[in-house]
Amino acid sequence: MHIGKRTCCSAYHNSGIYLALLLIFLNTAWLPAAEPDSTLDISTSYLQTIPLLLHLPPKIIFDDRITKLQLYVDIPEDSIATVSIFYRTNTMENMQEITLAKKKGSYSFNFDPGIQGGDSVTYFFTVAVKDQSIHATPLDINGKIKPYKKPLVDPIKYYEERLKSLKW
Repeated sequence: MHIGKRTCCSAYHNSGIYLALLLIFLNTAWLPAAEPDSTLDISTSYLQTIPLLLHLPPKIIFDDRITKLQLYVDIPEDSIATVSIFYRTNTMENMQEITLAKKKGSYSFNFDPGIQGGDSVTYFFTVAVKDQSIHATPLDINGKIKPYKKPLVDPIKYYEERLKSLKW
């Protein structure tokens, strides 16, 4: 079986695009240095000092098993007062606050739908620092808390649908 040449994706035909991109990247390197430090936007320097709160929400939360919700914090441990998760299911009236302890480098909460019940879960994390500041995740573009909202999925239905979608 003979495989033909790839003519549409060869470097020769796309060299103009590569050259243009290279020039754009090279020419934009001087832009920040052209402005004096006093005219730079203060918000960019502020954003660089915000502590990193990292949480990767699970793609799926099943309605019959425990899901571990983890938060990684880039704040010195001696500066942290408390780390909490606020959550509620659609059957709960109010958010519940659970204080988290650090285990193996992360703060984690085991969400058990069998205990809490409901068809969906809404949650967010907060970190209170000893200097009286509070940080949270996730935030929207305006800096307001925008909780994660995840449906609780039946695993049998989920895997049946995935099996149907596979092309054999």
